[in-house]
Amino acid sequence: MTAVAPIFSDPYRQRFAEFMARRREPDAIAKLRRTAFDRFDKLGLPTRQQEAWRLTDLSALQTVAWQRPGDTPVETGTLPTLDKTPTHRLAFVNGRFAPGLSRLRDLPGKTLVASLGQALLTHPELIEPHLDRLPGLQQHAIAALNTAFWEDGAFIHLPRGTVLETPIHLVFHTTGDYLAVHPRLLLTLDADTQATVVVEYGGQGRYLNGPVAELALGDGAVLDYHQIQEEAPGAFHLGGIRLRQGRASQARLHLISIGGQLARTDLEALLDGEGANCHLNGLTLARDQQFSDFHIRVEHAQPHGTSEQLFKSVLDGKARTVFDAMIHVRQHAQKTDARQVNRNLLLSRQAQAQANPRLEILADDVKCGHGSSTGFLDPDAEFYLRARGIPVAQARALLVHAFANDSLNRIGLTSLRERLARLLAGRLALDIVEEQAL
Repeated sequence: MTAVAPIFSDPYRQRFAEFMARRREPDAIAKLRRTAFDRFDKLGLPTRQQEAWRLTDLSALQTVAWQRPGDTPVETGTLPTLDKTPTHRLAFVNGRFAPGLSRLRDLPGKTLVASLGQALLTHPELIEPHLDRLPGLQQHAIAALNTAFWEDGAFIHLPRGTVLETPIHLVFHTTGDYLAVHPRLLLTLDADTQATVVVEYGGQGRYLNGPVAELALGDGAVLDYHQIQEEAPGAFHLGGIRLRQGRASQARLHLISIGGQLARTDLEALLDGEGANCHLNGLTLARDQQFSDFHIRVEHAQPHGTSEQLFKSVLDGKARTVFDAMIHVRQHAQKTDARQVNRNLLLSRQAQAQANPRLEILADDVKCGHGSSTGFLDPDAEFYLRARGIPVAQARALLVHAFANDSLNRIGLTSLRERLARLLAGRLALDIVEEQAL
């Protein structure tokens, strides 16, 4: 790779001026972009001198002059599918809506599943009150960069009482070298609605993907949300998820991280209604010199809320992971029940897992707990299997699968769960067999 001059404030400002000159959108959105860019210009790219980023090194990003992507054709067969499961499908290539790769089935009532850019022209009243409104976005430089530069993304709106039985499948594909894309997802579920959403990030080349997802759940809403990060080996993924839940709402988020040279997801969940329930299920598979980072903050703002976090990682080669998570319970959020667990399985002596689970409790009538463990395969369990005639490579593969499949089994969408199980089998078992053969 040929090194180029680092990008600092002035080149970003020039790119932003050129970007805004091409945009045709409501004044409120243009103002939002300018405010976000000024925020990014003030904050700059995060550095390791900042506590939240001390283990995440972004210096490589400043050695590349990231370019705005062009229009690149992509064959349908290169994009992931959910096998035979009928879906509402929106595809985006290099951050732009690809109608030829998308398919929407009949939608009930006033339900809207559309390109965010198109919906902004036809239904601005549904978008402007929600875009960039959730807590945490305003203090995050990468999220500010997304708000300033997003070209397109997905918009999902379910009006009150709508139960959408068909899953929504969103595919974000990037292809090319030295490209920067910033896709956006805005999901608003009104009271007593229900939806299943699968979001997949992937591609080919060396690029920067900086997506942001805003998920707003009304009272009694139920959301099953799945994010599959399977970027190209040379890609950077810097994603943000912001979630706000109303009274008695239920959110189940499954976050799978597999690809990318460097992948980080910052998630902030605000349980802002009494009796809100939030389950976070994360699984990281990393090898070679991959780096994966989850930064989580779950804030209980109202009484009787429940949250559960289970994040696992399987690391081989010189892979590294970071799990930094906070449960914050406000003073009046009594009867909160919150759990946080991080488990890491090391398949190599060079792999590293760093965990920082934390509790910050201001209420006095709560049940909260957290814990983390890191280790190698259990030699007693391996011996038990080998004593029954199972070869060493197969025994190790069975133990790894048992560890990781616990996370996959929590996914209720059968077609996705089975596809991920096949990917796990190919990714882990094969690697272990090859390692034993050396």
